[in-house]
Order: sequence, then structure tokens, then C-alpha cells
Amino acid sequence: MQEEYASLKENKTWEYIPASHKQAIGCRWVFRTKINADGTARLKAHLVIQGYEQIEATDYGDTYAPVAKLVGFRLLLALAARYNWLVNHMDVVTAFLNPPVEEEIYMEAPEGIEWLDPAWS
Repeated sequence: MQEEYASLKENKTWEYIPASHKQAIGCRWVFRTKINADGTARLKAHLVIQGYEQIEATDYGDTYAPVAKLVGFRLLLALAARYNWLVNHMDVVTAFLNPPVEEEIYMEAPEGIEWLDPAWS
């Protein structure tokens, strides 16, 4: 949880605003076990907003999440093999924290925030 919270703070994902007249959307922590390449396991935590509480056309407009399709990825690898191109790989750990959001979104403070950040207490 500390690692996820640190990423959220580092990317300035949100700012604290005391309770307002706007309807705040709930959130929750999602936990899972990730197996590393060397076979060891580590616990991961992700804070997710409960977007299903939003109402289309009232709370948000269009939604779009650019993702690569497998066929496009295969085409790029085929072209790289054909033309002997160098292929590099990278992972953007906090990719979904970076794009700007046009709407104002209010989220309830996550459970456990008090011990992650004493400033919230």
C-alpha cells in the first residue's frame, strides 16, 4: 500500500479537498500476489475508484483508453524481424496516473489513509 500511495502522491494524482457539496465516488484497495521472474512472490495493492457509481452524461462524457491490440503488436514485431530493426521493451508502471482528466472528479478518502499519511488524520 505504501508503494501505491507513494506513486499516487508523486504523480500528484489528487489533492485533498474537505467534504463538498459534490457527490464523492467511493474507492477501495485491490490486493493481489504477483510472482516475480525469479519465482518469489510479492504483494501488490492498487487503489481503484468505483467508477460504476458515475452516471453517463451527468458525471462524464466520452471515455477512451488507448490500448494496443495484439494484431498491431504482432505486425510491429514482424516488421522488425523483416527489416532487422532493434526492438526495445519498457514498462510504464504508473501509465494510468499520467493523462489529464477533463471533468472534476471527487473521490472519498481511501480506507487506511490515516496510517499511510498522518496529514490526513
